Amino acid sequence: MADTSGGKDKDAPRRGRVLGRKKKAAPAADTMAAASGAARGGPAGFFAGPGGVRHTDVTAFLRQLIMLLEAGVPILKALNTLKERAGRPAVRALVADIAADVEQGNPLWTAFDRHRAHFDTVFVGLVKASEASGTLTTVLHRLVDYRTRRELLRRRVRGAMIYPVLLVVACFGAMLVISSFVVPVFADFFSRAGLEIPGPTRFLIAAAAVVRAGWWVPVAALLGAVLAYRAWFVRSPLRRLAADRVKLRIPLLGPIIHKNAVVEMCRTLGLLLRSGLSMMSSLDLTRNAIHNRAVAGALQDMRSSVEQGGGLERPMRASGVLPEVVVDMFVTGEESGRVDAVAEQIADIYEEEVNIAVAGLGEALQPVFTVIVGVAVLVLFVSLFLPLINMIDQLGNTAGV
Repeated sequence: MADTSGGKDKDAPRRGRVLGRKKKAAPAADTMAAASGAARGGPAGFFAGPGGVRHTDVTAFLRQLIMLLEAGVPILKALNTLKERAGRPAVRALVADIAADVEQGNPLWTAFDRHRAHFDTVFVGLVKASEASGTLTTVLHRLVDYRTRRELLRRRVRGAMIYPVLLVVACFGAMLVISSFVVPVFADFFSRAGLEIPGPTRFLIAAAAVVRAGWWVPVAALLGAVLAYRAWFVRSPLRRLAADRVKLRIPLLGPIIHKNAVVEMCRTLGLLLRSGLSMMSSLDLTRNAIHNRAVAGALQDMRSSVEQGGGLERPMRASGVLPEVVVDMFVTGEESGRVDAVAEQIADIYEEEVNIAVAGLGEALQPVFTVIVGVAVLVLFVSLFLPLINMIDQLGNTAGV
């Protein structure tokens, strides 16, 4: 008769090992959910700490990872060390998920690829190529520099966008305060004094009444337009392309947006080519990384031309969104076989031009708002203070008589 008890005893350790692996997998899944929730700002991210994983958190994590790898620490041990060292819970959850993925035998690029909110296609593609070629730390150095410069430039451009908005909001707030508190006082005074109100003053009092009653209408219309643009308009690729083309032509801000898109394109393309990726792969990844769809469309045309055995010049000139000097420099780089160096040189030049344009935006807008403030003061003087001065003169003449 078969010894069933012995069979059970032989199978028990194997079942225990399987159960142990399942128990180990559960915390990893929980960690992954927490990191994903933090990235999306969901419940896990909310309870993990104040805010999710910031851009600076990821950059700091990468810098520390580079230092540990260059010191000879194995990658899994380096990730576990950084997991314990992370100060913010959301960052700790992200690093823990990456470490758990690597511990299961997956390459590092697949662990990064699971967190697209923090590691884009350019980053994942370069890490994948560097792991295959054994140049991980070199490429990570380049990626950290690329992320830092790109984020600094993006902040400058966002600051340039916010500055005019703040000025408009300040002017609107001043107009609302004057209409709500200053003009009614003068209107009540003129009414009690029984004076004949001049035409400009009557017009200002009526305009102030309209502003007090309907100030919320332009605010609601603006918020509605922004929400409609973000939630509906740009969902269509054709409408998004048209909107991005219009952005390049906005007065004062359009040149900054245009030059920033050129920097983004050239910096990304140069990084990919210098890291050893093919022209086709580099154009593909750059197209996906570019925010402006008009410039991304030019990259798609460039890729199609290269795929068919053509060069870069014809699609670049036909795009209408790339400056002629950029096209000329790319043609020179293509002929000399140094497209990567030329692309990085163009990015450096245009980045400096963006910095100069951002710095000069305040000087360009200052005369405009000076004129607006001057006109407002003149209107207030003619409509409110001039009748008051005339009344005081009339009272003085009456007293003299």
